[in-house]
Amino acid sequence: LASRFRALKPFDPYHSPLCTCGPKLTLNVYTGCGFECFYCYTSTYSRGRWGRDSESWGPRADVVPNVERDIARIAGDAEFAPLRGLPVVISLSSDPYPDTARVSEARLGLTRQCIRLLAEAGFAILVQTKSALVVRDLDVLPFGRTVVGMTVTTLDAELAAKMEPYAPAPARRLAALGAAAESGFVTICRIDPLVPGVNDGAAGIEALVKELAAVGVRQVVSSTFKLRRDSAVRFARLFPEAGAAAMPLYETAEVAGYRYMVEPERRRRMEMVRGIAEAHGLAFSCCREGMPDLNSCSCDGQRWLADC
Repeated sequence: LASRFRALKPFDPYHSPLCTCGPKLTLNVYTGCGFECFYCYTSTYSRGRWGRDSESWGPRADVVPNVERDIARIAGDAEFAPLRGLPVVISLSSDPYPDTARVSEARLGLTRQCIRLLAEAGFAILVQTKSALVVRDLDVLPFGRTVVGMTVTTLDAELAAKMEPYAPAPARRLAALGAAAESGFVTICRIDPLVPGVNDGAAGIEALVKELAAVGVRQVVSSTFKLRRDSAVRFARLFPEAGAAAMPLYETAEVAGYRYMVEPERRRRMEMVRGIAEAHGLAFSCCREGMPDLNSCSCDGQRWLADC
């Protein structure tokens, strides 16, 4: 079915048996990302479309007219009627708000144009980003049919700069979440991945969740760091002591191409985050951990669309 569309695609969990998300459509306005997060799960298979200075990524060709075409096809073809009520998540394998000298959403405005088209066509939207630029688009995001999701891995600005060197500082992301919530939008936050020995300490997570609750976030989503070949190399280079200590935790079989931490260690971390989130009155879910018993709702924020 995905091959029948040019921009909007039915959600594909990449063959993961642990995905608990419901049906939705996905839109990646850009083909890569310049934030250079060391833990990036797409860098292995994105064929060079990773890294701030790489010239092999950028806007998807004709993305705006292709979104228009796909919207018209979904609306006009009875075969695609089941897709009409699905939300659209922007984005999963790239950030919708890149910010480099060569590829800048602030200058290009392609995500903004696509949001406007989707909103006019009646689609609900799930935004997932690390960029504070999402605040620019609060005026075109469909009010009452939008969930704004932000990833914040730590409050420690110095640590964040090491983990996510070109992403906005944590304080800017928290401010963006606060602005969206103050404007009446539902906001959720992904505290993921939890990297062993790096950002998985209870005190740091407690401080972060306290700030998230203060700015109006309703749900925390978390997951543990899954190793791929290139991210393992970056882990060892950036955090040699933590990387060496963590390796015995990953002596498990691969799941959908990733090396998972052993189950007891993953569960301990997820239970910790859930306990902290619930203590602050926030919903919790974990993402692709195989622990649905810990979830109070789905990890993509869809449950909030009914409550917007």
